[in-house]
Amino acid sequence: MKRKNKVVLFIIIMVSIIGWYSYINFIGGTRLTPIAAAKAHTSVGKDITVFDQVDLLWGRVYLIDTSNGERTAVVRKKGPFWFCNYVTTFDNENTSDSLRTIGWLNYQFTGVNPPESVALISVISNDPQVAFIEVGEGDDRVKRKIEPNKPLLVWWPKMYPGSTLKPLALSSEGQTLYEYRFAQGNITDPKTLKWYPLR
Repeated sequence: MKRKNKVVLFIIIMVSIIGWYSYINFIGGTRLTPIAAAKAHTSVGKDITVFDQVDLLWGRVYLIDTSNGERTAVVRKKGPFWFCNYVTTFDNENTSDSLRTIGWLNYQFTGVNPPESVALISVISNDPQVAFIEVGEGDDRVKRKIEPNKPLLVWWPKMYPGSTLKPLALSSEGQTLYEYRFAQGNITDPKTLKWYPLR
C-alpha cells in the first residue's frame, strides 16, 4: 500500500512539474508551431499576413505584414516547440516612399555551436526606373532583378558586422538611383534609415 502511495505521489509531482514548466514556457511565447510562436511575440500580434519566409536548419524567419507595419520575426526550434526571440520592425512611416525596405535582419544566436546566423533584406519598389537591387559584402555581394510592386528577398546563412551590406538600387543601365542609409553618415538614427534618391 505504501509503495502504491509513493508511485501516485511521484506521478502527481511529475505532472505538476511538467505542467508548471509548460505553462511558464507558454507565457514566455513557446508554441507548437512556428507561426503561432511568431504571433505570440508582442510586436507581431495575431492579425498578420506572411508575405515571405526563409526556412533554415535551426528555425524559420517570417516576413510579416501587420496593421502597424512590416515585421521580420526569427523563430527558433526549442526541442519539439518553437520560440520567437527576435523581431525587427518597420512602422508605417515611409509607406509613401517609392522604394522601401520591408524586411531586414542581421542575426546571430551564439548560445549553440555552431552559432545560428542569418542576414536578409526585403525591398519593394514602385519606381519604374529601378531594375536591380545590389547588396552584400565581398564575394557575397549580389545583384538581383526587382519587379515593380513585388517584394524582393535576398538572404545569406551568416551574419555581417555593422552596416557592411550597403544596399543600392540601380537602373537597367547600371546607374545608382538610390542608396539605403541613415540621413547622416555619422548619426545612427533608426527613424532616418531608408532609401535616399541620388538623382
